Amino acid sequence: MYSSELYPGAALIATGLSLHGYRKGSLSRSGAIAAWVVGYGHLANPLKLFGTTMIVFYLVGSRATKVKAQVKATLEDGPDPSKPGGNRNAIQILSNSLPSLLAALAYRFSDAAKHFVHTVPICRGLIFAALGHLSCCLADTLASELGILSTSPPRSILTLTTVPPGTNGGISPLGLAVSALGGGLIGLAGIVDLLIESPALRSGTTGWGWAGEMVLFCTAAGLAGSLLDSLLGATLQETLYSTKDGKILTDLSTRQSRSEPAVKRIGIGRDVLSNSAVNFVSGCAIAAAGWWYATML
Repeated sequence: MYSSELYPGAALIATGLSLHGYRKGSLSRSGAIAAWVVGYGHLANPLKLFGTTMIVFYLVGSRATKVKAQVKATLEDGPDPSKPGGNRNAIQILSNSLPSLLAALAYRFSDAAKHFVHTVPICRGLIFAALGHLSCCLADTLASELGILSTSPPRSILTLTTVPPGTNGGISPLGLAVSALGGGLIGLAGIVDLLIESPALRSGTTGWGWAGEMVLFCTAAGLAGSLLDSLLGATLQETLYSTKDGKILTDLSTRQSRSEPAVKRIGIGRDVLSNSAVNFVSGCAIAAAGWWYATML
């Protein structure tokens, strides 16, 4: 074990973030508890990169959720955005954070934390696994929250036919652009943190080489993760559409009977995975890709 330090500052920041989300209505009670555990697990680390990038993911994702919330409410049948009542629960929080949390904990409680950040493969592997995962999650969040506002109708990733906004497996140029942007933001936050934490990275060309590599990797991870999420959504998620209300029925809505005339099924997606499950599978895949890239190439 590297250290038994309790990191009180990390506990304080995690408490502030979780309470903020709960009071604003973006987190349910269980979500706030899970957010505290996730926040502390990322922040309580000798390498602050894990906590820094997690905070960027949280702040940017939360802000994107609020963009034109009333407009998005006319497209998807979810909670009323004007009424705080708890939104993301513990399952949703963990589905978007568990792989990077495990990478952060592995870094803290292993010999990796005793070594200089870019000289040992396990250090590099854990860093890129966490960054890849957070890039995927932020990319998916931005694609869902901002891509749905695209002025051009989304198209199915499988057939390229137009589908209603919010359809599982739907992609748009705006959604793909913000996906790449989300990944790039995580990479930028990561390299800024490393350049501040590591004097050696600030000297010579090593740091700039890492900077370019990290930003490019995270941008690619964000785009790849968003596309994988869309592919899984198009095949392993069922999309129901209410012709009466003109809205996509989400996991958070009370779904009407499938036999009701006003509800129709869009696409070929099967009711196998929930939205949280799709996020988890996509995040795990990109985290694994980050580990492979950093340690095998």
